[in-house]
Amino acid sequence: MKLKHLCLWLMLSMTASVNSYAKETAYRLSTFIKPSFQQITLKVDPDSPVFSGETAITIDVTKATDTIGFYQKELNIQQAYLSKGDTRIPLTVTSHEYEIQHAKANQNITANRYTLHIVFDGKFNTTSDGMYLSKFEGLNYIFTQFEDMYARRAFPSFDEPGFKIPYQVTIMSPEKHTVLSNTLVKKRTLKDGWQTVEFNKTKPMPSYLVALAVGELDSYDILSLSVPSKIYTPKGQAQRTKFAAKNTAGILQNLERYFGTPYPYEKLDFIAVPNFTFGAMENAGLVTYRSSLLLLEDEPRLAEQSSTLNVIAHELAHMWYGNLVTMAWWDDLWLNEAFASWMASKVMMDLYPEQNFIGRLVQEGAFGADASPTVRPVKKVVKSQTDVMDGLGLNYSKGESILQLIESMVGEKSFQKGIQMYMKNNAWQNAQADDLWKVLFTVADFDVPAMMKTYLEQPSYPLIEFAANGEVSQSRYHLEGAKVEPQTWIVPLAIRYKKNGKVSRTNLFLNEAKTTVSELAEADWIFPNENAMGYMRWKVSTKQISALLKDMSLLNVREKKSLLYNIEALFSAGEIELDEMMAAMDALVDDSDPMIGSAVVATMNDFLYLVDVNNEAMFGQFVTKKLTPWFERLGVVDQPDDSTDTTRLRGSVYGMLSRYANTPQVEQVSTELANKYLADLTSVPRSIATRALRNMARFSEQDWFTKLKDYYISHSDASTRGTISRAMIFINENKIEKTLDFALSEHVSPANTINTVYTAMSGLDDHTMFYAWMDRNFTALSKKMPAYHMARMPEYFSTSCDADNIKLAEKFFADKKANFEGMARSYDIAIYSAKQCVSTKEANQDSFNRYLKQVTEA
Repeated sequence: MKLKHLCLWLMLSMTASVNSYAKETAYRLSTFIKPSFQQITLKVDPDSPVFSGETAITIDVTKATDTIGFYQKELNIQQAYLSKGDTRIPLTVTSHEYEIQHAKANQNITANRYTLHIVFDGKFNTTSDGMYLSKFEGLNYIFTQFEDMYARRAFPSFDEPGFKIPYQVTIMSPEKHTVLSNTLVKKRTLKDGWQTVEFNKTKPMPSYLVALAVGELDSYDILSLSVPSKIYTPKGQAQRTKFAAKNTAGILQNLERYFGTPYPYEKLDFIAVPNFTFGAMENAGLVTYRSSLLLLEDEPRLAEQSSTLNVIAHELAHMWYGNLVTMAWWDDLWLNEAFASWMASKVMMDLYPEQNFIGRLVQEGAFGADASPTVRPVKKVVKSQTDVMDGLGLNYSKGESILQLIESMVGEKSFQKGIQMYMKNNAWQNAQADDLWKVLFTVADFDVPAMMKTYLEQPSYPLIEFAANGEVSQSRYHLEGAKVEPQTWIVPLAIRYKKNGKVSRTNLFLNEAKTTVSELAEADWIFPNENAMGYMRWKVSTKQISALLKDMSLLNVREKKSLLYNIEALFSAGEIELDEMMAAMDALVDDSDPMIGSAVVATMNDFLYLVDVNNEAMFGQFVTKKLTPWFERLGVVDQPDDSTDTTRLRGSVYGMLSRYANTPQVEQVSTELANKYLADLTSVPRSIATRALRNMARFSEQDWFTKLKDYYISHSDASTRGTISRAMIFINENKIEKTLDFALSEHVSPANTINTVYTAMSGLDDHTMFYAWMDRNFTALSKKMPAYHMARMPEYFSTSCDADNIKLAEKFFADKKANFEGMARSYDIAIYSAKQCVSTKEANQDSFNRYLKQVTEA
């Protein structure tokens, strides 16, 4: 009897395990049905709210079944059937979790090759997801954004990156429109005012890279490329793409030299898209960009060239990383984005040294998010679109930082050799992180896979502590009071130290919780981050920091910036006192290098959570004392010999002074600059103009809301609108509410709505009025904004540093966060961050106030 019960228990356990496994893996399609080619025909009219289409997908069924799985979202499936020769097998389609469709037959589908036919129709999206409608200057356009899981909104497909197949696209549209896709046009026919445009078959690629555009587009030729190339724009805008067109060939040729292979596709077109959620998208042969990146003056100011050049380099690097070689699944998205970012930085250093990308500390853009106990690893389990987007920024910043670190250890030439080998081994195929690590292991003298797993398969980063006796230990870095799990990393340390008056260096691979390095015992100072390449924080004694600050001339610019940011991080972690933090800032505030000046201003910005109505006047005096010498040297007018760093520092210094130290001198300058910019858009740099207009919005008694709103409406240029909208920070609640209402108007695109709302609410200390507005307008807001922005709404709006505002956020999102995919996760991140900020503020407020009083009374 007991044996029988035991057997029954085992059977039930096994069944439960199988069911659990099936449920666990149900977010992906079957591996025994494989597509090899897809033909897509779409009927698209930008002036109609609906589209229709049909698709034929060649599939190989390798195991008998009665169900074919595919993806679709928000489409109406009119008909579905399988065919093989003269045989037709009708299919009944039902929807399931993760947007998977089951096309079920009334008979067994034997193992063989078939064609899956699907006829469908749908409505154009208006929120810039999938295949969507975009309006510009009275005309309608259709654009696409299919990464990461949005191709299924335009046509049924095997919408996973692992299914890398050729596509053939045919578009029917009114003949007045330009029609574009990934490849060159094979044939165009006209009939009854409509055109049918048949494009060449693509190279193998994942569905998220399929792209199309339909509308009255103009174009400008990109010259000196080995393939046909144009920049397409909304009607009447093509002449504004000269700067991008002039620089594209050089960037592409630089990439071809690095990879040792030619550009892999038959054409290269860009499109300036007026409503675009992201910065750009690397569709093979048809790259889409936010229009502000391509529609520029013929010769933009030096500092205003950087974003355009960097994004073009990033997207073209994707033609190799991501397109030619594609991740097998979304858990390796970092392979695409980190490599493209890292490669773009190399291009910028090589071709545009005046932009000084060599001085950037990419890791500083990752450390904040990666310190939170709520953060997930870069390589994580991905089941849905919101899983992909969770921590998206770390795919870029943390991933690029780790690649820079490895390259610095391996050497540039060896690293390039490894990358070329990786691309050759996996061209036109899918790859995983392990494929890369194995290749890099062959060109390195250390265990690349083991080290990389500690940084990418677990969250956060280490804090390395150096004791007086030479002991070196590691723990997980965290903000003061945060609770985190113990972790260790394999940490490469390039250490410079001074002992008995002599400066020496040593290397260490710290692969355990602690070790001892005898030569570091009793060192005068230790700097364990040579050239600031490490992905870590570090701590030495107060005495050693003081000694290092006196030897600051021995550090390069990257190292000085890193030192300041590191000391600030130690203060935020509760590892040092405020006086030590400020001593480091004082040691650097008079440095002549503008990059150091910008680091000092950035550090001041990081203390704004401690500034409130009680100490704002003292903080203004502090800012005036520290930054006025820079302001007097730099002024607000660009000079012909200014570097990019000087221009950026000028904007940062003026921005801080115009907000917190509105002296008569600053007020007069702001008034002059604001009016000058509105009279002539080219007369003032945009970064300066935004800050001058903000000063007017905050302090002027004139009706600057009406002035800015009318100016925004009368100018369609995206860069101008961005300058204006970022300035609309008012402190009067009536004007704030008008700005919030304006965000919902037709004048603000869906992709720009969330930033306009965020800008408006940032003028409030008390968020009561904002959440009352949200209660009245949430439905309208949710219908307008892209899905990605809806998912991240709590992080935009509710990362406060005030306990009462946190309560308002908790009440507002209580019945909403479960209704939008990804919002609950964003809510958890936002509320944790807000409560952590309150805790940190409570810990540091008194010492900060004492410091301000001491400095301002001195």
